[in-house]
Amino acid sequence: MALFEAPFKGRVARETVQYSKQILGIVIAFGGQWPHSTYMAPGGVTCDLTPETLAACLQAIDAYTRWYEEVVLGCSSERWLALRTMDDFFAWLDEDERHQRSAVGVFTRFGRALGLHQTGLGTPHLLSAGSYYDPEHWRAPFRERHCLLPAGFYNGETRQVEAFDPNEVAEHVRYSWYVDDGGGRHPWEGETKPDYQPESDRYTFGKAPRYRDQVVQLGPLSDLVIAGDSLLTPFFQAEGANTWLRQFARLHRPVSLLQQMRATVVELQRHIAEPTFIKTDAGTDGDGCGLINAARGSLGHWVKIKGGRIANYQVITPTSWNGSPRDSSGRRGHWEESFIGLEIKDLENPIELCHVVRSHDACLVCTVHFTKTGKKRTFLV
Repeated sequence: MALFEAPFKGRVARETVQYSKQILGIVIAFGGQWPHSTYMAPGGVTCDLTPETLAACLQAIDAYTRWYEEVVLGCSSERWLALRTMDDFFAWLDEDERHQRSAVGVFTRFGRALGLHQTGLGTPHLLSAGSYYDPEHWRAPFRERHCLLPAGFYNGETRQVEAFDPNEVAEHVRYSWYVDDGGGRHPWEGETKPDYQPESDRYTFGKAPRYRDQVVQLGPLSDLVIAGDSLLTPFFQAEGANTWLRQFARLHRPVSLLQQMRATVVELQRHIAEPTFIKTDAGTDGDGCGLINAARGSLGHWVKIKGGRIANYQVITPTSWNGSPRDSSGRRGHWEESFIGLEIKDLENPIELCHVVRSHDACLVCTVHFTKTGKKRTFLV
């Protein structure tokens, strides 16, 4: 309780707010503010790199890393990244009181005692558009996705990772409050025409994205499993993509990323005199998509250009995938499927549902669902 007492009274909760704000010093070094920074543009940033801004970045990364190792992990990053199996992890947990009292240790003992590793499975299919473009191979015209964490589709039936093809994405609106022309449409052909029908069986303004006509789940866990992460993959193979493992993935992912961030800044310092701008000629007609992995999973922007103007623009967020409604075939979305069989001990406070949804770091503005019950209830989500 002393670590995580709500609301934001626990020591770790307070420090997380403080240090999460400080790591944004990387953004502020270039843009001067967060949110709503204006220094970014498609393709990069609009300001020069300087020794001062890069030094500020290193300072922010190092301070955050020290705190993360001390409070979240209870050990060094190198010790953590040496864990390769489930047995390694549980042995690590028992070997030192600092490990048990760390945020990871407390969450593991508490979460697994609640049985969170046995809930929230949902769909067995995982999807990732890939993370972190490989600077050695990422070149115009950018048709190949060279990523340090590769893209892929984990087929839950064959248990194999298959190549990711953005042409296999489609959105359904049969149960959404939009005009439905039947079946799923690729985002380039998709439309967003509201058609609110409160008395029908439709129940959301969210669309139902599908990949190869399959319900999929996205997020850090999907990204790391598809990339073959040595620690998460054994847990996934043994227990599936459950509520506890999704949260554990969020605690695990920053360890290697902080090291990569630091290495990137140091490399920029060494090559600060090299040019950083590549001029390209804009086309007046064409179709394009931008795929990048955000904090919650893969994010896609799809655009059609005609006569130098935007003719159609569609966005598919990670929460749209995870929290999708039923599709044209009536299949439940991932969250909906993960609720099936879940025991709710107190209907007035369905904390079990909250555990499942929160394990995806749900974005409220990305998709909202409604249901009529005839009763007025207040849920703290």
